Amino acid sequence: MAEQLPAEALLVVTGDHGMVDLRPEERLDLADQPDLAAGVRILGGEARARYVNTVPGATGDVLSAWRSRLGDRMWVWTTEAAIATGIFGPRVTDTARQRMGDIVAAAYGPVGIVQRDVDPAQARLNGHHGSLTPAEQLVPMLVYRS
Repeated sequence: MAEQLPAEALLVVTGDHGMVDLRPEERLDLADQPDLAAGVRILGGEARARYVNTVPGATGDVLSAWRSRLGDRMWVWTTEAAIATGIFGPRVTDTARQRMGDIVAAAYGPVGIVQRDVDPAQARLNGHHGSLTPAEQLVPMLVYRS
């Protein structure tokens, strides 16, 4: 395509985000992880950036379990602590805060939390995104000038 461009044309190809490839053993299905599933009511977000809603009274136990099991590959914060880091910008609305649930978990290592019963397509994907690593946040771009 680039070779067929008219003189002085510019071709720019970009993506909307980067990706991280995860091997099957790096995609942890919540259905197979009882220690991570205990006390979890529902997950939101992406495999590498999870918003965890807990059952009433379980936030502390879930936070402890996720940190113990995933702390070498994910940042695991209470929602208020995640907001305090500044990763969501200088101001977070009450509506946004409610959507985040009780815990925010963001991967920095090779891991993703999937749910084949909820989102089977995502559970099968090799490439994932959504977290804070350069590989996920830097946008690829190719520029060709004829």
